[in-house]
Amino acid sequence: MKRRGWLVFVLLMLLSSFMQASTLKLWYVGWTNEMKAVAQNIIDSQFTAKTGIKVDIEVFSWSDYYNKYLLSLASRDTPDLFTLGTETVDFGLRGGLVDLAKFKPTEFAQMEKQVFGSLMGPFSFRNTRFGMPVSIGAMVAAYRLDILRDMGMEIPSEWEDIKKWQPKALAKQHTFGLHYGSVQYDSHWGAYTLITQNGGQFFNPDGFSSALDKPGSIKGFQEYISLFKDHKLPQAGVGIPTFVAGEWVMMTDGIWLYPNLLKNAPQLKGKWVLDLMPGTKQADGSIHHGSFAGSTVIGISSHSKNKEDAWQFMKWFTSTEAQASIANGIIERIPGSLWLPANKNALNKVNIDPDTRKAYYGQLEHSEPAPYAANVAVLYRYVKFAVDKSILNNMDPKTAILEAAKEMNDEMSRRKKEYSRLLERL
Repeated sequence: MKRRGWLVFVLLMLLSSFMQASTLKLWYVGWTNEMKAVAQNIIDSQFTAKTGIKVDIEVFSWSDYYNKYLLSLASRDTPDLFTLGTETVDFGLRGGLVDLAKFKPTEFAQMEKQVFGSLMGPFSFRNTRFGMPVSIGAMVAAYRLDILRDMGMEIPSEWEDIKKWQPKALAKQHTFGLHYGSVQYDSHWGAYTLITQNGGQFFNPDGFSSALDKPGSIKGFQEYISLFKDHKLPQAGVGIPTFVAGEWVMMTDGIWLYPNLLKNAPQLKGKWVLDLMPGTKQADGSIHHGSFAGSTVIGISSHSKNKEDAWQFMKWFTSTEAQASIANGIIERIPGSLWLPANKNALNKVNIDPDTRKAYYGQLEHSEPAPYAANVAVLYRYVKFAVDKSILNNMDPKTAILEAAKEMNDEMSRRKKEYSRLLERL
């Protein structure tokens, strides 16, 4: 009887703990409803089944999430967890997100070691950590091996190779090209590629001054402009069709380039490869292949009433096992889709071609994080303006980038005054 009574007591305690468990709300930007369904099933079966903590996901598109997030923070009517982009630190400085480095310093430090360092820059400011990267965004390059070999060429290791080979390619009605990062498609990330490869950067570590006036930044920007003005890379393209047709023997895009080509160009199997961006030779003889790398991050709302449960979910969600399960679930159940985890070990478990995985790893390891800068979305436009002035208006590139640096500094100086009271809290 005593044993039976003890078992009843244990069962009642377990039932009580499950009844008291919270339901977390997670707002996720960038997932489709199909991705949400895959993730929800995995969360329910692996996390909720073990902890009793339920998680309800609501998805948002990149085009409409910002105002929704901002309004929720202003009204303090927020979900428990957000995923965000480059505005993470801004929201955190304004009191909207928990500083995880203070909330759980030891555990967070261990978690941070699991992610690619090139993803942490925009989310690391004065030792604060308002979010943890959960997914990868990066610029990658695809090459038409068949056509390159027919022309006696290889995958270009440096931009110098492209400069040397482009005249022959043009003579045969082919071209090397930037799609993502071109003059008309997020040109600031194309410029960032050459700027960082030449030792420059967009912003200084203080978060409130431009680095575009540094020698490496000026040289890199001039090199970027030269690709279009002196070496005739196309200023715009229509994307995959030109690559499939063989007009472009190199094209750059985001990580989605790989699944898009697999799904939409099966006839090219064995004729193309994903590889590193062309690079710039350094003083020690090594080649810097870095480019843009970014991430979606997950953070805990300061207004959540379930911070401990939210932390338990965050630890699980950023783990190797959870990230690999979700990434593979999306690949298997949604043809043509790809979600790559920020966790380095998890990426190694994603079911993609080994050479493609190696390219992703290499690109992320080469790439350098853009430091945090206040109201960064506004600042990027000054780089775009400099590109347009140089190519469309024929302005001297050095003059254009120095103008961009001044405009950035003026904007950031105003922001520094606005943020002064927020910075005092750190």
